[in-house]
Amino acid sequence: MNQANNLLSRIIEWAEREKGIRALFLVGSRARNESVDALADFDISVFAETHHPYTTNNQWLSEIEKVWVCVPEKFTREDEIVPTRLVIFEAGVKVDFAFYGLHVLDELADGDELDTGFKVLLDKDGTTQGLKPPTFGKLKHAKPDENEFVNLVNEFWFETTYVAKYLKRDELWLAKFIDCNLKKFLLKIIEWHEQSKHNWDYETYYMGKGMKSWASADTWRSLHQTFAHFDGDDSWDSLFATINLFRHLAKETAEMLGFSYPEEVDRNITGFIFQIREGQER
Repeated sequence: MNQANNLLSRIIEWAEREKGIRALFLVGSRARNESVDALADFDISVFAETHHPYTTNNQWLSEIEKVWVCVPEKFTREDEIVPTRLVIFEAGVKVDFAFYGLHVLDELADGDELDTGFKVLLDKDGTTQGLKPPTFGKLKHAKPDENEFVNLVNEFWFETTYVAKYLKRDELWLAKFIDCNLKKFLLKIIEWHEQSKHNWDYETYYMGKGMKSWASADTWRSLHQTFAHFDGDDSWDSLFATINLFRHLAKETAEMLGFSYPEEVDRNITGFIFQIREGQER
């Protein structure tokens, strides 16, 4: 933990020397009102006059610490591109830098985007004084409408046929590749199922982080059967386990939301998959 804290201090010292950087925030898990382990990333929001000195080359990173690897990425915030640098420094400390224009500071003061947690690491101009302190509240998740729910279920069943076809052809790599899509749909229905039970005021975190703590014990136990070795028979078993868990959660979620579950899609695709499986065994 000392290595990580020392690195954070060096980041702040570096930003203090950079004239164009006016403010620095810590966000993410290390800024929330919760405990983290020594492996937690640092998520740093950099507010600068321009991001170009830091996105046209990566030499500035070496002024902080020796870099093991750096990956340039970006994301969109309110139709504006936010360039990022995902960095693993020496000793394995990971830092995600996101570069914002100075105008974003004014926008943050008018909203609750930072309400889940932030820490001001540097403020050269006193512009963060108007920010509301975080309440560390949980984000209210939006309910899907019935069309969104049905589309997710249909996409899940559509992809199951490809897994079955590739398993029939003994294309294990392709079957595993498509199975990753199934797991994305399965994760979403797990999230919706849990949020439905808790009136949509329940944190399910990103990409299933901490799932063991927020998913039901039955769901967590069932998930152990949904991942397979690189083996045909095991992959068939995991496909049917994935189908069974998805179906169970989707039907319960539909009931809680007052939606209709697409029974005919389920029945037709399930029968087709069994035909494929039986055909392989003849």
